[in-house]
Parts: sequence; structure tokens; C-alpha cells
Amino acid sequence: MTTTPRLQVSVVITNRGDRAVSSLEIVGELLGQRQETRISRGVAAGERGTVVLDFDAGGARPGVYALVLLLEYPIEGAPDAAGNPPLASRRAWLLVTLGPRPAPAVRLEPKQALLAVAGRLGIVVGSADGAAHRVRLRAYTPRGLRSDGDGVEIEVPAQGVVIADLPLVRAGAPRGTQHPVLVVAETVGGPFAQTSVATATVHVAADSARLPRWRVRILVLACFLLGLAGGAELWIRLRGRPRGPSVAT
Repeated sequence: MTTTPRLQVSVVITNRGDRAVSSLEIVGELLGQRQETRISRGVAAGERGTVVLDFDAGGARPGVYALVLLLEYPIEGAPDAAGNPPLASRRAWLLVTLGPRPAPAVRLEPKQALLAVAGRLGIVVGSADGAAHRVRLRAYTPRGLRSDGDGVEIEVPAQGVVIADLPLVRAGAPRGTQHPVLVVAETVGGPFAQTSVATATVHVAADSARLPRWRVRILVLACFLLGLAGGAELWIRLRGRPRGPSVAT
């Protein structure tokens, strides 16, 4: 009888704010698997909550992996069109080691990104140990942004750097806001898994159209022009109306 090795990760979440969180949704991604759980009783201000995420570790290479977390909880504000309360959405991560702990293979330097509707997040990638590597890059976004697909694979030279682009899409994030996005690089092939993580800042562009800023002025000007045109037309009609006969006394 064979049993599949399991990996259980205990995640402790601390509420460092000054208000209680009524409930907390947690999604964990590791080894190509996704686990969801929640703390239904919430987490009081200054208190901690703990969840355990369980993953199938069969066939995984030894080394270091990133457990990427998505934390979401309700906040004050008006509900959306479907009646759902507004949510705060945050990304977090933990490094998990299976067996030996190799050093990171690459270093990541994300660029700041400005996103209107769709765009790309640039990542400068260089070797951290003087050897060439093939790595897979993925972006993990909070709610309101989206990164489709399974990421991109790139060849990182032993010397110098390479710039990779990860596609991003605005999916409801308010304009004029900024959001942290996790970038994870994991080596492809080789005896050990080597993982690097960095945080990028994505700015959602504000409404750049001039019309909203000038809407009131344009409306006032339009009303003035309409009034002027109406007055001119009335004056022309009165001037062109034939006069009645005069009566001499």
C-alpha cells in the first residue's frame, strides 16, 4: 500500500489594524494546486487567526517553493450592483522548503506599471549565482486586476539581465489607485526547485479625459449659446414682421 505524501502548511494571520475583520477568506496556491478556506468568526484588531492548508506533495522536486496567498475581507462602503459588500483584497506569500534549501537562482527587479485597460508589467531578471537558468515567471494579482495564462518562460543568462513582460488587465480596480502585485520566478528543470519572489506596484491610471473636468463649464456655455441663438432668432422675426397701416388723425 502506498500513500501520497502530503504537505500541510499552517498560516498565521495577524490583524494589525484598529478594526475587527468580520470574516476572512484565504486562498493558497502551491505546487500547482489551489486550496480555499475561511475564518468565519473573523479576526479582532490585534488578534491572530490560524488556518491549515493541505497540498499533495507527490512528485515535487526538493527545494524552495512559494506559497502565494490571497486574503479578502469585507470593508465599509456601498454594496455593488449585485448587493455584495466591498472587499479588501491583499496578496501575501511564504517560502516553503522541501528537503534541501538551495539559494535563489535569479533576482527580480519589477518596474512600476501604469495600467489603463490592458498593459504589461516589466521585470528585469538577472542570475543570482553566476549560472544560466530557465525560469517561469508568474504575476499574482489582487481583486480588480487580472493576469491571464500560466506566465512566461525565459532564459536568464549567466551574465547580464533580460527583461520579461507579464500581461495585466484592469478588471474593476478603481481608477487612480495602486496595487501590489506578486511576481514569482521558479526554475524549470534541474534537481532542485529555486524560487524568487518580488513585489511590483501597479498604478491604475486616473481618468485622463478632459471632458469630465470641463463638463460643468461646457454645460453653462451650451446653455448660454442656446439662449443667445434663441434671442437672435426672435429679434430677426420681430424685425422682419410687416407693420400695420398707420392712422392719421
